[in-house]
Amino acid sequence: MTIQPDSTLLSHATGSFLTAPGDAPPGRVAAALDRHRYVVVLKGDGAGDDVVSCLTAGAVVAAAEGGPDAVVRVHAPPCVVAAERTTFAEFCDGLSVTLLDLGAEAVVLLDDGRRISGVLPVEAVQRYLGSGAHVPEPSEMGPHGSSDDHLVHGLPGLPLARVLCREAGCGLVNSLAYFDPARPPYCRNPDDRHRLRTEA
Repeated sequence: MTIQPDSTLLSHATGSFLTAPGDAPPGRVAAALDRHRYVVVLKGDGAGDDVVSCLTAGAVVAAAEGGPDAVVRVHAPPCVVAAERTTFAEFCDGLSVTLLDLGAEAVVLLDDGRRISGVLPVEAVQRYLGSGAHVPEPSEMGPHGSSDDHLVHGLPGLPLARVLCREAGCGLVNSLAYFDPARPPYCRNPDDRHRLRTEA
């Protein structure tokens, strides 16, 4: 199926996911998987603001067979969080497309109430970009100068990536609006200043 520039991210997402608190044992989560393809790991009560990571079902099953004691400790690439009504063109024209450089496998989508509504495999974004359907918008300043250039409209503060810092002893979840692999940002850990580390 061809993805059009005005197609929403939700229109190509899957509802085949379950949510799990970060402290849940991988074995328990794996037992609940059924046919779900993804597990969205949360640090709190289930609001979209609490997304920590998004794991494939395979990663959870593998972790259940002798891995860490909690799903939040299962090594996963950072995940991107976006508003469900964001179009592919909006996502790819803005700085948010740089978040894919973090190695994300999925985009967790939120509805207007900031509830999780779907998971978009990153392959869909790659397929859209590779199809030739995307024509980048010219970079023009908006009415507020460069401060709103390439702004994706929708839920405030989205899209962003949730990145668990892998620095020894850290583990803080950082939220990034864009990513430059040549200049990784500093982790937001107030007790230990260090560059954000995405690999263990």
